Amino acid sequence: MGFTNRRMPTGTLMRKLTIAALCAAAMACGGDDKAADPASRKFTYGAAGAATFEEQAAADLAQGSAADAQLVQSGTSSDGSSVAGLADAMASQAWGSATVAVTALRAAGIERAVTTVRPAADLTGFDDPTCVTVTAGRISYSGCTITVGLDQLSVNGWFARDGATLAWDVTSALHSVADGYDLDVSAHLTGNLTFGTGTIIGRVRSDNAATIHTAQASMHVAYATLADLDLEHDGNGCVTGGTLELRRVWTDRAPGMPTTGEYADAGLLFSWQGCGVVLVSRSL
Repeated sequence: MGFTNRRMPTGTLMRKLTIAALCAAAMACGGDDKAADPASRKFTYGAAGAATFEEQAAADLAQGSAADAQLVQSGTSSDGSSVAGLADAMASQAWGSATVAVTALRAAGIERAVTTVRPAADLTGFDDPTCVTVTAGRISYSGCTITVGLDQLSVNGWFARDGATLAWDVTSALHSVADGYDLDVSAHLTGNLTFGTGTIIGRVRSDNAATIHTAQASMHVAYATLADLDLEHDGNGCVTGGTLELRRVWTDRAPGMPTTGEYADAGLLFSWQGCGVVLVSRSL
């Protein structure tokens, strides 16, 4: 569905609280511990075993997203939210990540705009609807904004279908002003999926960053989630084989910020043994 309710989404408040908690945990805000491209981060995995409840929920999301991707690529659906947001959604299920991308994606109303199935007039919610350009197989956002009080969400980028390929490159950024601090959150969503006969191969990536400014200090944190797909499916919404590697890599930490739990670099390797049957290997 589109963004028609112009109240600030509940997820935005939760995101603010999460970032504020990060700043408190950091003890001394600041720092610039930047890493290499997260895509280059490699993990060593242990033996495969049964999925935990959280990991199975993440695998179920992947299966649903794969089914959605098939519909979007074929042009029979225009709801691509689960496709573009797959990496963050799986990370949130599996690790309880402090994820910002999924909420920003939904708030921007992009979830229904991956293909050109629906007309431009149906893409509502932006301050200036003419910022959305629809052409054959492609939809583009240029300087799109949603303003709610002192908060503003901006969206730039594109989604495209071309033969057997579905790709996107969209940046969603939130600027928020509250008592005692300013907050800037960005989510850069990229992906490229190629569809074969009974296969889906490609990568879904989300690069997330947040900066909070207070009268006393400022803090910047950033992380990426990546899902590398090499899946087999039955054409009826069921993943039957193949693998998906899910990685979360922190690229900028504040001094004193935890490096364990939801703040740790981590990887999961999902291996499907049949429809709904998955084994999971965890990074060591």
